[in-house]
Amino acid sequence: MQNKQSPLPPLNWLKTFASAARLLNFTAAADELNMTQSAVSQQVRLLEDHLGRQLFNRQHKKLTLTNSGMAYLPAVQEALELVQRATHDIFSPLKYGVLTLQVNTAFLLLWLTPRLPEFNRLNPGIELRLSSINWDNDYSGMSTDLTIRHGRGDWTDHSALCLVNPRLRPFGTPEIAAQVQQPKDLQQVALIDVLGNHQQWNDWLSSVGLKGESAIPGVRHQVDTAAAAVSLTKHGGGVCLGYDELLDLEVSAGHLVPLFSNYVDTVDSYYLSYNQNRPLSQAAQLFKNWLCTQLSITPTQPS
Repeated sequence: MQNKQSPLPPLNWLKTFASAARLLNFTAAADELNMTQSAVSQQVRLLEDHLGRQLFNRQHKKLTLTNSGMAYLPAVQEALELVQRATHDIFSPLKYGVLTLQVNTAFLLLWLTPRLPEFNRLNPGIELRLSSINWDNDYSGMSTDLTIRHGRGDWTDHSALCLVNPRLRPFGTPEIAAQVQQPKDLQQVALIDVLGNHQQWNDWLSSVGLKGESAIPGVRHQVDTAAAAVSLTKHGGGVCLGYDELLDLEVSAGHLVPLFSNYVDTVDSYYLSYNQNRPLSQAAQLFKNWLCTQLSITPTQPS
């Protein structure tokens, strides 16, 4: 048995373990890896000897993972994926590789997806892996190239480039705009809060001289994402606070209009975030540059 200070196990052993652990069958793993069943069994044994722990429970016609095996598998799978992606991104002669993005849902739906076809047209060699996030605890950093997050831009070990001017103002449909000529008219319509951002409406109302919630005693709805707030607003369900940059397409299409020119500053905004201890891939750098061009910001000056 090897001790805890032993070198990393060979990559082939890890690949064999990952396949066998996923399939829970040495014969199926052998078929997948184009190996013999005995070779799979031998490599798993060598890995277990190397680690000093049993990874599988071997029962008659049944294979299960031990607690150590279950704990080890996700880390091995993620490490193999990172190696595979890095090899593809850096050494592929025909493509720029795969770009993995995690994007705040509101930014994704309101700003990014309508513009992604243009990015794809300019960069046909980049394959996108795109997932949405709402809260910081949704973020998983290890296998993500770039993230667009909502917050203060102060994430540990991450560079953060501010994408959106951190100020808000009310938006509504043209029909609601006809009813709301001055701030006090907002009591005629529902105000839409985003969970966790209730104070923003109070701050905006205070900025136009309406102090406290009692100044506008009407209905206040609450939704869990800014995307839901905009959707509800667009369908006439009330008035939401929004960032100009995120709602420019809705305004251009005539779905929404800004109700007032008064803004309230906010401590939060949308940021392009990435691990500052890991160099960006070519695909990630191309996306970052394109994003900054679209938003007319300087890509070399993170906030």
